[in-house]
Amino acid sequence: MNNKKENIRLLVSLGIAGVMVAGILFIVGRFSSSISKNAMYDPPSPLLPNSPFPEGVSLGAKILVTADKTADKEAGVQAFASNDFATAVTKFQSSLQSNRNDPESLIYLNNAKIAKSQVLKVAVIAPIGLTLNEAKELLRGVAQAQDEVNNSGGIKGLPLAIQIASVDKFDKIKELDDQFVKDSSLVAVVGFGRDEKIYNDKGLVRISPGSPTTQSRQDQTQSGQTRYVFYASPDRDNFTQAIAEYIVKKERRTNVAICLDSAQAERSQAIKKQYADFIAKAGGKVTDTECNLSAQNFRASDFITKAITDGAEALLLNPRPDKIDAAIDVARENKGRLALFGSQQMYGEKLLKFGQGDVKGIVLPVPWHQNANNNAGGNNSFGDKAIKLWGGQVSPRTAIAYDAMQVIIAGLKEGITRQSLQKALSNPNFSATGATGKIQFSPSGQRQGGVFLVKVEPCESSQSCSSSTGYNFVLVQ
Repeated sequence: MNNKKENIRLLVSLGIAGVMVAGILFIVGRFSSSISKNAMYDPPSPLLPNSPFPEGVSLGAKILVTADKTADKEAGVQAFASNDFATAVTKFQSSLQSNRNDPESLIYLNNAKIAKSQVLKVAVIAPIGLTLNEAKELLRGVAQAQDEVNNSGGIKGLPLAIQIASVDKFDKIKELDDQFVKDSSLVAVVGFGRDEKIYNDKGLVRISPGSPTTQSRQDQTQSGQTRYVFYASPDRDNFTQAIAEYIVKKERRTNVAICLDSAQAERSQAIKKQYADFIAKAGGKVTDTECNLSAQNFRASDFITKAITDGAEALLLNPRPDKIDAAIDVARENKGRLALFGSQQMYGEKLLKFGQGDVKGIVLPVPWHQNANNNAGGNNSFGDKAIKLWGGQVSPRTAIAYDAMQVIIAGLKEGITRQSLQKALSNPNFSATGATGKIQFSPSGQRQGGVFLVKVEPCESSQSCSSSTGYNFVLVQ
């Protein structure tokens, strides 16, 4: 009988122990799962320059901007790929001496200098195969920020490495999103993305150089989860309101025709409604004239004729970056008949180079201009340092990319993990200082701040021209 009681006690004890072990394993499993999302990406990590990268992604072993290829640059990437980093440094320095305006070479030079170090690594998505000039403008801002922080000792003693990802089609951005969130060596991403949710779900900070889309704003309102996506450019409403009020209140043009790229009908209609609402609030209206720059049978002459017939006094162009040529065709066909205005996407060397006198007088909203805050920092402002580094004035796109990097750098100074970075940026008291001044975010990750207006004007013979086209973007006072 005693043996039987002892056996029962033993079985009960084993059962209780089994339950306890199962409970512990469950808790450990849940904790490990949490760790896998929230702490497995803790840097610092070695640069590992020879790790296998997808096509179009490089730390220094591939030339992605082939337009800036030089013999020294080719020798530099070959040396980098062979782990001969001393030679890579020398060759990239030589390449920059012949082409100082090449941001890819500067990034590769900085990466080669730290190739055997523990680093903090940031990826940048650049539309090199879609809009090269815009991609290089973005890369200049990233390169300038990397150069400055590494030359000043890094972040908590760790240098910053930049991994460039080239995009030649919009579908590739989704592939990069998937790859980056799985890359345990990355602490953050700079660039446009197709899917905010994957960054929020996987816990990787992405700083977009643009403004949130209408859909993104709706997602932000509906989602209560931790936010990992932030925007370095002011909200789209700020740009739309600024240009709408200028058209109606300053220029006294109350009937406005709008020309859009309607490749995505739903998004296009949302943008048109946004313009229409702000123009109406200012006291004007949008004409019924239809304009789709992506239409196969689109004819600029037909649109201008119809717009004038509909009573338009002003023309507002809002193309995608890869449709700026079509927008310039519209401006050329206009022949000065309607006052010209445009979206912030039109700002760039391409508009000046191919638009010339056809776009003279066009007014655009931008997040930064060389003369908007040229007193900030005395002779050591972002614009002044950019001129010394690149040999000429830079664009708002460069300034915003620089700001995106300053946000990451300031956040990493609070802590060098993905999670500590997110926590720092989400703090209501967080701020960073960038090209455009003080950078702060709303609870939904949107950049707080205003915009400026610029106008295309011919360069004056008595003054230096920052553009080689003979035309400049002049700040509207």
